[in-house]
Amino acid sequence: MPPVSIVQVHDPRVRWGVRASGVVRIIPATEWTTPAVDALAALGALPWTGARTRRVIVVRGARGREVALLAAGPIDIADVDPASVLALPAQLADRAPQIAAIIVAPDASLSLLLELAAVITPDDIVVGEELCQSRS
Repeated sequence: MPPVSIVQVHDPRVRWGVRASGVVRIIPATEWTTPAVDALAALGALPWTGARTRRVIVVRGARGREVALLAAGPIDIADVDPASVLALPAQLADRAPQIAAIIVAPDASLSLLLELAAVITPDDIVVGEELCQSRS
């Protein structure tokens, strides 16, 4: 299988990435006019890096809408061997639908691969509607 291109963020909390095919653009955070999403908010507050240096990765999220993900660290693009992309255990996948898989880098370090369809903004929430399909 051919490698999968991943846009990776070296966030001080944990390295994470999204499939490059889902990225619309990368821009300075000051150019995005609505609140951006901190996809890793459950891991703690974003480290302060100065608003002028922060960027956002604009992706296609739930319902095909553009969503800006806060990038609190350097960004790069990597080609990843599909065999290095590991599925989450079912219990973890059910509790963290925004995480699609774990990526094992050649140096054996790990990063999280985000599930773009599970990334939502407050505007996406509709009472009584399920946003993410079950993984069962």
